[in-house]
Amino acid sequence: MAMTPGTKESFIGAFLENIIYGAYLSVFIECVAILRRQRIRNVKHMYLTATTALMVILITMRCILDTFRCIVALKSSGVDFGQPNSLLNSVTNSCWFFLTTVADAFIVFRTFVVWNRNWLVIILPTVLCVANLGTWIWLSLVLHRFKPDEDTVFEKNVTASTNAFIALTLATNLLCTGLISFRIFHVHHKAVGFASGSGHLNSMKIISIIVESATMYTLLLIATLICESHGSFVNFILFDCTPPTIGLVFSYIIIRVSRNTSYGETMVDTATMEF
Repeated sequence: MAMTPGTKESFIGAFLENIIYGAYLSVFIECVAILRRQRIRNVKHMYLTATTALMVILITMRCILDTFRCIVALKSSGVDFGQPNSLLNSVTNSCWFFLTTVADAFIVFRTFVVWNRNWLVIILPTVLCVANLGTWIWLSLVLHRFKPDEDTVFEKNVTASTNAFIALTLATNLLCTGLISFRIFHVHHKAVGFASGSGHLNSMKIISIIVESATMYTLLLIATLICESHGSFVNFILFDCTPPTIGLVFSYIIIRVSRNTSYGETMVDTATMEF
């Protein structure tokens, strides 16, 4: 019996999601251990702890639900993942939407900190982040009104709302990635002038930019937007891989911040920024 288009990609996505989730769990455990050892319980610590807790709850829920969907989809008559507006799929999507908002807020806050708490720098990223809440609501309504007999997952409104949601998230992350990368590059470049071992500083610069600007997450968003725009079912794989990837990327940032090894705290010019 031929499978419905997207079925194979859904199974592959759930499989890869569980693998990435396993990697995320190991990082999460380290993240929790570091946060528990923190002696100073200030606003920074509370925010990092709250973000870590929210992420693990949402990512775990999404992973469990996706695995459960794969199990219940196996029926004697074939494979059926249900409609996008079913209760199970609605809860699954809500976990992804909410997690994306948490990640966007965190990367905007990191930009704010890296730029020495300059409010002007984060005006546009904040506007994009808030605007994405509107596309979240729009996409949720479109999926809720989905008509199985008339629509497909690439129906005009579904595609438009999904593209808008991903595009605004991507725009937020691209802008913040650019701002963080520029700031790190600029200060590292200045540090070379009065610190020996420029090769070591260059290595630090590359690592800092990749990790602290969430570059890997940004690249995943670009791939997702391209696949969605072309109506490719590969996006089912990318959608499933996104939540644990978010957890993996941002947990590494939280670990670096908690260890005081994030940008600005290991630099010669530490006066330019403190978390």
